[in-house]
Amino acid sequence: MESSEVQELFSAEEINFLQATSQNNNLNNDQSLDNNIDRTYLLQPNVISRSINDIEATEKKLMTLAMSYIPQKIESDDDYTVTFTISDAIKALDMTDGQKQRMILENAIDKISGSQIKIYTDNGDWFKYTWFDHAAWLPTTKTFSLSFNKSLGNALLQYKKAYAKLDLAYLGRLSSKYSIRYFEIGMSYAGNKGINGNKKGTWYFEYTIEQLRQLFSIEDSKYKRMTDFTRRIVYDPIELLNNAKVGFEIDPQPIKRGKNLIAFHFVCTETKPEPRKHLRSSSANSNTADEDDSFETLKNKYPEEYQEIIAQVEQEKKTNPEMKFVIAEYEALSRLAKLHPEE
Repeated sequence: MESSEVQELFSAEEINFLQATSQNNNLNNDQSLDNNIDRTYLLQPNVISRSINDIEATEKKLMTLAMSYIPQKIESDDDYTVTFTISDAIKALDMTDGQKQRMILENAIDKISGSQIKIYTDNGDWFKYTWFDHAAWLPTTKTFSLSFNKSLGNALLQYKKAYAKLDLAYLGRLSSKYSIRYFEIGMSYAGNKGINGNKKGTWYFEYTIEQLRQLFSIEDSKYKRMTDFTRRIVYDPIELLNNAKVGFEIDPQPIKRGKNLIAFHFVCTETKPEPRKHLRSSSANSNTADEDDSFETLKNKYPEEYQEIIAQVEQEKKTNPEMKFVIAEYEALSRLAKLHPEE
């Protein structure tokens, strides 16, 4: 199989958007999660999931959590700055609280401001940005403050499609930066689950060895022996992901030309996830897939009502700190469903 036959990193239309769930920037210290919200998600664009970066695991978790605070509609430059307490981070990422964990998070914020992201299109163009203009840790309030690079935000906040719904709890239990990358990349292709020739509950993605090195920013001088590369970059991190029970597993299948390994065919299979530790209500987890399908139907059937409701939710999130972990899209769809109980 030629390299050109392997899926490109991005389609041309995927380059210009970043859509994230909304959160309130003005947080109360150690505010607990709303009792009616069982999990927090990030609607992460595929262009971010498949971007080129080399970010350590803890920094990546904090960056992803920070993205979940960006409003769906940017009204002022202040919306690019997000704040959350260290307790908020531990709860949202479903971590085990403790002094060691808090020190790890505090140290990570010190490294995060210089992180970069490089985005390639399938025509060879690339764009490189720093993630943040500044990052701060405020020990008196135990609060993180992160200001996203406005150039990056303006370049990506344009479209509302081609994103993956990432559960932050699943991200929080992955300890390897490569495991996290496989998680977000795998989820970015989950839209093909059960369609386009895939069996029910399965989907796949493919990358050449060269593309994997590019995606994970691995220099050619590192892991020159293919056995070392496949063990450290493919098999070990995927084993960690599979053991973490994040809702799907990956089976990396090697693709060879003669005796030479040239690519991997990654088969993803939906599995039952491990529930988050900070779960507040057991009833909210039932029939999640059916609920998502019915919500999507409602959204398509009543688009004008949906837009009115989500605008109302966005406004409430700005004035009500108790709604800081409410996912605007999910809340709007829930309200829409109550207006149309017959659906």
